[in-house]
Amino acid sequence: MREFIKLFVLITMLVLVSVFGPARLAAAESSSAAGAFKRGDYPRALDLFQQMEETGDKTARLKFNLGVTLYKLGRYAEASEYFWLLVSEPKWRGLAEYNLGLVASRQGDPALAARYFRRVSEHADSPKLQRLAALQLGAGVERASAPRPWLAMASVNGGFDNNPYAVKTELLGEDAVGDDNFLELFAWGQYRLAGNDIDGWRLQGYGFTRRYSELDSLNLGSLSASLIRDSRWRGWQLETGGGAEQVSLGGEQVSRQLQLTARAARAFGAVRVQLSYIPAYYSGGESYAYLDGWRQRFSARARRNTFGADLGIYYLYDTNDREDLQQAAGDYYSYSPARHAFGSDVRWRFLSRWELRAGLEYRYSVYGGTNRVSDSSGELLEYERESDRVKSWVSTRYRLTPRLSLDGKLLRIDNRENREIYDYDKTELSLGVSYVF
Repeated sequence: MREFIKLFVLITMLVLVSVFGPARLAAAESSSAAGAFKRGDYPRALDLFQQMEETGDKTARLKFNLGVTLYKLGRYAEASEYFWLLVSEPKWRGLAEYNLGLVASRQGDPALAARYFRRVSEHADSPKLQRLAALQLGAGVERASAPRPWLAMASVNGGFDNNPYAVKTELLGEDAVGDDNFLELFAWGQYRLAGNDIDGWRLQGYGFTRRYSELDSLNLGSLSASLIRDSRWRGWQLETGGGAEQVSLGGEQVSRQLQLTARAARAFGAVRVQLSYIPAYYSGGESYAYLDGWRQRFSARARRNTFGADLGIYYLYDTNDREDLQQAAGDYYSYSPARHAFGSDVRWRFLSRWELRAGLEYRYSVYGGTNRVSDSSGELLEYERESDRVKSWVSTRYRLTPRLSLDGKLLRIDNRENREIYDYDKTELSLGVSYVF
């Protein structure tokens, strides 16, 4: 993949930073270092401050000076490390969190920046810092309103699916429905039990259902709930927890699962990285006992803002160890795939209200064990199932208000396998509305 181009900073951000930039450099014990900083010779100032650190100076003042100098040099990830060391010190906490908010803004993470500015506007000892943080939040008052402990969203979408069965078209009988309309309902919410987004506990869950107009047997539903711990470790924002999910198909339970979640995210310069590991145990319903077993998922993602767009790449690894399906006639079907997926997506924002997204993903799957299938003549066919899938999508969102949006999505899937019977193409188009509470 081509090397990402240097981050293009919006004119608005330049104005904000010029007016509400990092707090002034704290008075340094070395006049030469302070003088170099005031002259704008940040490389020289950094060198002198680092020399002081190497001689054993561990003061909070020097840590702050190092953080501000690194910020001026555009070395945001390193700057955040020094600011974060000061969060635990009451005298420096407000100033450190304010500068962490500025770092997050420069790294293209407005949500994280808002969290820091909100904390400063509510808890900082300095009225000046409170005012600056409130202005960064766009409040225009000395104090921002207290954040709610809960957040939720809901959406309603209607659409068309040209291949609900996800099978080769030729397999459908003449009287079978080869396409159908559907209605989707989705709701998600979380409640903050203690602490905040940086260090705390929360409950979260979601519910989803898709109902087809004619194909009731394909109606899908799922419910999920989990307990999440947010914490910080050596510059990484951590998310750990566990939860449960239940999935149904055509009104019948397909599976229940218990899963653990571990995610870690941080910025390296202008690139934001997230790693995740999710192991889960599945228990199939009465007709789906072959799904019993383990599933483990690992993902690595990276994002960066450039040319006014948010670019992302990712890798997903999914491995399964299920019971699989053994039939009395000797037929055997593997439901334990190992999958590798590589993808990329891009997000553009226009005129602050309109967002356009597009993505492409390639997935390779190989199923464990050797499938055994008896054909119409009774002859036994043995093979190891492999598949290649290409998924592409384009979606759009237009915000009518800060909370209410119009949504649209076009999804295309092309699946090819080493046994032609499993080949299929699938296209979905949906339109809907979503609301954030």
